Amino acid sequence: MNKFKTLALVLFSSTALLVTSCSKNNDEPEPDKPVTLTISTVADLDGSKAAVYYSLSTNKQVTGDDIAAGKWDIEFSSTNIFVNGGTSGSGKTQAQIVNSTFDDLKTAPADGYKTDATGANAISGWYLYTNTNSVPNHAVLAVPGKIIVIKTGDGKYAKLEMKSYYKGNPDTTTPVFADFMNRETTSPSRFYTFRFAYQADGSTTLQ
Repeated sequence: MNKFKTLALVLFSSTALLVTSCSKNNDEPEPDKPVTLTISTVADLDGSKAAVYYSLSTNKQVTGDDIAAGKWDIEFSSTNIFVNGGTSGSGKTQAQIVNSTFDDLKTAPADGYKTDATGANAISGWYLYTNTNSVPNHAVLAVPGKIIVIKTGDGKYAKLEMKSYYKGNPDTTTPVFADFMNRETTSPSRFYTFRFAYQADGSTTLQ
């Protein structure tokens, strides 16, 4: 009889231990998922002397041999924005302009992307150039509601909003800026300010 009591006690203890162990495992919090979407603002990227190249994945300007190696996504040259693909680079980067706002564009389009071609850049229409009858005159102004969506050569997605073509991201609606543009001195242009969201996991989620 004692043997049966001992066996029952052992079985009970083992079952209780197993239940307790499972309970502890279930109560443990799941590890946090890695953050794959990053939102960054780039201020005064200096392209005043020459074209400037940028990598969205590293959030850095690309220089030297890395340019020839194709380690860039977009190139700024005057009012042109080129992609690393087609006639502009050895990569497979594609892009398009979407009529939306940065916050409202939550998902990258499934299609509609293109690379640069002769006389037809993938990215066009992001700015307005004012004439001499406008105030301010001879100004390059980013057009609101024009979001650049980029599909990088390795299949990652990003959305990008141009903010300014001028150093310091000045308020282009003020009389001070209009007066500055009327001067004969060279304006501090080709200093690019923009913000972008980069999705590292390869999904089209941009929020």
